[in-house]
Amino acid sequence: GVPMIVSSPYTRAVQTVQPLADRVGISIAVDSDLRERHLSAGPLDDFQRWLEATWTDFDLAYPGGESSAAAQERVSRAIRRIVGSAGDRTVVVSSHGNALALFLRTIDSTVDFQFWSRMSMPDVYAVAPRNDAAWSYQPVWVPPG
Repeated sequence: GVPMIVSSPYTRAVQTVQPLADRVGISIAVDSDLRERHLSAGPLDDFQRWLEATWTDFDLAYPGGESSAAAQERVSRAIRRIVGSAGDRTVVVSSHGNALALFLRTIDSTVDFQFWSRMSMPDVYAVAPRNDAAWSYQPVWVPPG
């Protein structure tokens, strides 16, 4: 029942959904707007602390990086476009933890840095889009162990 799979161009996102694509016999479309957020042009000494600050100030962007607001807009626009093009068909979207959490925040304002830090990698969420009402989501995968 999965006629469409769309992934970030990053290898790890494609590899995550490749077994499903093989099983259902379809190819994976790539959408560059599903890529992970680029936090900064260079390394950050305490990545978690710097990332958390961008969840507090959605407009904060480090040199060469993307703010939470910009990443959220990019990923949300891509997912809504993909879902819109799928019609009533189920679509699988493969992206990245921070990008996905930023998208989920458009559905649920309680999604925050702590939510992101508790996500398993990989993680799977079912999103129920609605044309005239708020979208909803629920986790559907429990990591082994």
